[in-house]
Amino acid sequence: MVRNLALIFAIGIAALGAGGAWADDAADQAALIKALPGAKHTLLQGIAQVAKGMEVPTEAKYEMDGGKLMLTVYTSAKGFDTAAEDNSFNEYGGEATAATWSPQKEVFADLKHIARSAQYHTLLSMTKMTIPAIIQKAASQGTVVSVKEKVRNGKPVFEVMTMQGNAIKTTYFDLVTGAAAAG
Repeated sequence: MVRNLALIFAIGIAALGAGGAWADDAADQAALIKALPGAKHTLLQGIAQVAKGMEVPTEAKYEMDGGKLMLTVYTSAKGFDTAAEDNSFNEYGGEATAATWSPQKEVFADLKHIARSAQYHTLLSMTKMTIPAIIQKAASQGTVVSVKEKVRNGKPVFEVMTMQGNAIKTTYFDLVTGAAAAG
């Protein structure tokens, strides 16, 4: 019971802090749209590079950091068969415009990142759908900028942001079936 309460608390904290601040700021979004065509590495390539063995992706995105286009992949180190509280969560981030993507690894130790990662881990442990499969599905809409999981209107979904022309649009896919969900 205490374990369940701790997980519910962690999910609640993650939900409060899980906003996409990089996409909310118009200037950052404009810089991202301008920089994205210069990416030399796709989200799928980043995932393939870091998701080895039991390590599985829980989120992938492009973002601006210090005026540079970054490719960031978040992972659950021990896979979804290991409970969130017995797992560790990692962030791999590196320049998307470099000839070789050489990400720096950070193992999360702060509550905000661990809580959000535990939420993503828990949601993904409920499905056979994978982030790479959703990226492939959403790629027909444009360049996939970000994929993460969330609970929306009481249902678990993948939130996918794609660059379409000079705008970033959000689409939702059912977490269990992968079908497009009402937006």
